[in-house]
Amino acid sequence: MPGPGGTLRDFLARRREGLLLVLLVALSLLIISRQVRDPGGMTYFRKAVIAVTTPFQSGFRAVTGGISRVWNGYVFLFGVRTENRRLREEVGRLRSEVQELREELFRAGRLEEFAAYRSETGFEGIAGRVIGESPDPWTRTVVVNLGSSDGVQRGMPVVTPAGLVGRVVEVAGRSCVVRLIVDRSSRVPVLVSRSRARAVLEGENSGTCQLKYLDRTEDVAEGDTVITSGLAGIFPRGVEVGTITQVIKRNHGLYQYAKLLPKAPLGRLEDVLILELQGGQEPEL
Repeated sequence: MPGPGGTLRDFLARRREGLLLVLLVALSLLIISRQVRDPGGMTYFRKAVIAVTTPFQSGFRAVTGGISRVWNGYVFLFGVRTENRRLREEVGRLRSEVQELREELFRAGRLEEFAAYRSETGFEGIAGRVIGESPDPWTRTVVVNLGSSDGVQRGMPVVTPAGLVGRVVEVAGRSCVVRLIVDRSSRVPVLVSRSRARAVLEGENSGTCQLKYLDRTEDVAEGDTVITSGLAGIFPRGVEVGTITQVIKRNHGLYQYAKLLPKAPLGRLEDVLILELQGGQEPEL
């Protein structure tokens, strides 16, 4: 039984003349199509080639066009993301600069207020910035960015235009520690502005103070303003300290007591004024 190859050879041998005739006719048509032109001037051979290759060209253009669009889109989005990141960084930088300028503007306003306060009261001193506070709940102190190199000494009174803050208790080269009037160990000679009653202000380690050694016969009432008396040569006379919020008069004893709310914002101090010592001498702390 002949194999597949023998069958094909037998078929070609039997159809050889017919196949040659087909090839000759096809070759003739090819030659003719390359010579004969249609009314538009294009040969029929070229038209046939275009007709056969056009579908493949359309598919190729579709594929390459899709790839090109994807690539261009990726490049565009990458550029947009890069630009957005740059813009976000620029916005962050500008916000930081605006905040810094705002802080400088606020501080310039406070320093201008300090200058007006010095002019009004005649007090001599230097303005400093609060840079820290005591983490110890048993003491109420703040750290100011002025020290011995700026002329600061122990015992110097510390104020703001709003009222009394405290006094310097420790001094380093570039900083100092200020004990606030609400500290339990703070003592300030004061008097009630309206009745001129004298007392000693003591801190309570909270947001308030109390008036002690206030004679029970003195006229003292809620809402009265308390100022420094200037006694003992520690604080200058007439600095506003705070307002009486409660008067406590027991049935016995020589004294009455009063609660006082400080006028200066001791819980959120930013800038303070450190005044020169009264009489130029360092007082006992």
